[in-house]
Amino acid sequence: MATLGQRLFGKAYRLLARVGLLRNGKDLPGKPAPCDQNDAQCLSHEPSFDQPELARRQHEFREPQQQPGDMGEHHAVFYDLVPVGCLTLDANGRTLEINQAGAAMLGRERAHLLGKHFMAWLTENDRPQFLHHLHQVFLSRDNLAIELRIKTPNGILRDVRLESSIMENADHVLCCHMVMTDLSERRRADETSSLISRVIESAAEGIMVTDAHKVIRSVNSAFEKTTGYTTDEVIGNTPAILKSGHHGEDFYREMWDSLNKNGQWQGEIWNRHKSGDIYPEWLNISTVKDSQQRVIHYVGIFSDAHTQEYVLERLQYLAYYDGLTGLPNRRLFLDRLNMSLTQARRDKHMLAVIFVDLDKFKEINDTLGHKIGDEVLVAVTRCMKGCLREGDTLARLGGDEFTVILPVISHPDDASNVARKFLECYAKPLSIDGHELHVTASIGISIFPNDGEDADSLLHHADIAMYQIKETGRNGYSHHDGNIH
Repeated sequence: MATLGQRLFGKAYRLLARVGLLRNGKDLPGKPAPCDQNDAQCLSHEPSFDQPELARRQHEFREPQQQPGDMGEHHAVFYDLVPVGCLTLDANGRTLEINQAGAAMLGRERAHLLGKHFMAWLTENDRPQFLHHLHQVFLSRDNLAIELRIKTPNGILRDVRLESSIMENADHVLCCHMVMTDLSERRRADETSSLISRVIESAAEGIMVTDAHKVIRSVNSAFEKTTGYTTDEVIGNTPAILKSGHHGEDFYREMWDSLNKNGQWQGEIWNRHKSGDIYPEWLNISTVKDSQQRVIHYVGIFSDAHTQEYVLERLQYLAYYDGLTGLPNRRLFLDRLNMSLTQARRDKHMLAVIFVDLDKFKEINDTLGHKIGDEVLVAVTRCMKGCLREGDTLARLGGDEFTVILPVISHPDDASNVARKFLECYAKPLSIDGHELHVTASIGISIFPNDGEDADSLLHHADIAMYQIKETGRNGYSHHDGNIH
């Protein structure tokens, strides 16, 4: 399999050699620059190779080939534009040529490197490995690679990869051409990625990462613990695998509108555990974009429902909202009804209270179980919300009982129209877990100020009207004045 350097730079490197951008031994300066403490010329001994064997290999290597021409100034410039280190060594490991990128990796001026042993810039532990590598390259004539560590004059250690091959210069002398790639940035990125992975894995919050198409690519242990799904079960799926049916299309539309506009969304969401249980979580979703500002990932972080902070938030929420449907509960309903009555008295307009009781809902719970019953309540909630205006209030008082405030109406028929919409919506069968269910309801209506001037009397009269429908066969609506439909 081709190495990274061969894939990325092999053709470019061969082109450089063909047009004369890789210098040969003729281009050596007449006198090498003075050495420093890391210079191999200051080392205690010269690298040695099996010279007879090397000479034999060199003779075998010779073959007719086109010799490179002189390197022009424009070629030298192009040579220095190569984004990796390119260098040429003789059989003893001395540097015959090196480009600007290679000199920058070594942290030295190019003129200071020419004529000196490349081994001088390596850490002491890596020098024997390099000598062995160089020897093998000259003897085998294979393209070989090795990873080493160099030390710059300011003490910085840098990991590099050398990919070596043999070529013959104009004097029929074998030279080793090398491509040097800096691995430090990649390894730092790998270390950072590894650190991030460990942090994510140890986080108490559940974390899910999707691609731009909302396909799950990664989850952590807290996600598995909270949802009941293993990593293998969710990778390749979409977050819809957790969808509880608790939220309507408007909820998700608003969520995605916020993500697209602001790059993030947070709020409470109800998801479904692998076991089928519905549970709440506090979810924060953020977008991750590339340098072109294109979304490449979505990252969702949700709080464990058992943390103290979540419990406190949840208690505050449940003080005013129903835990299953997310609708206002009795307390919030009465607050809103009293506020609406105050405004109706001041502005002298009518107001309607609608009481809804699902017919024979207990039979669904008893025969199919509370899980199915809860899903029916959520589906019915979604249905009724679609029939109301933005300023209207739909609340769940408990069990299968719902109430509605129409804060401003011009005629009692306005309330009748809403009741008819509810009944039409219920008439559509519900498909839940393989069961096709038909739901009906009995609906009672009371009107301010005709049927009462306070919250208690309006609720009481709407309840009486609802029971009138129950007694006459269910699946209809009635006003308190006895107008039954």
